Amino acid sequence: MQNDLRLFLEQKLISDFNLDKEKVEAVICHLNKKQDCCAACGSKVLASECTECPDCGAFNYNLQEPVFNIEFCSHLEWSLDFSNTEQENTEYYVESFWCDGILQIPEDPESLLYDNIKNDKQIVTKAWIGYGGQDIYEMKIKFGRKSLGNYKKGKSIIGCIPKAGRKEKWITLDVNKRKIEIQLT
Repeated sequence: MQNDLRLFLEQKLISDFNLDKEKVEAVICHLNKKQDCCAACGSKVLASECTECPDCGAFNYNLQEPVFNIEFCSHLEWSLDFSNTEQENTEYYVESFWCDGILQIPEDPESLLYDNIKNDKQIVTKAWIGYGGQDIYEMKIKFGRKSLGNYKKGKSIIGCIPKAGRKEKWITLDVNKRKIEIQLT
């Protein structure tokens, strides 16, 4: 997945900022793979974004991981329990459905900005769902009070995923339109 994100970043820098390949490589080499660890020497003393390492002097972007990230999407993927799903159409037996992935980069990346989430209270992305987990669905992840508060503070929203076996239905599925809605707490 890291390689996919690197290619995506390269293409965005070239198309949006008209940088050549050499300049793109210069930018990317300063992106540290792990938060608070220097990309050059591996020192674990970086305390802020866009900073120099006190040990080796190398510049690091040290960007914080966004709240809506691959870790959250993986947790959500494994938490989907289709046996307790509200269905728009009952001609399908969805209890044997499963999810094979959720895209952590929504179609509109600006939808990840807090002001947009505060207004829309949702993120729209794609998920691979179905009997074989390969049908592409539009997924709306709706924010509740707790998840909205966590998002605003930059805290994880993994704990806002309802637990399997809940009595309330937190998944709404429309198989014909290939749409799914998830309600976070």
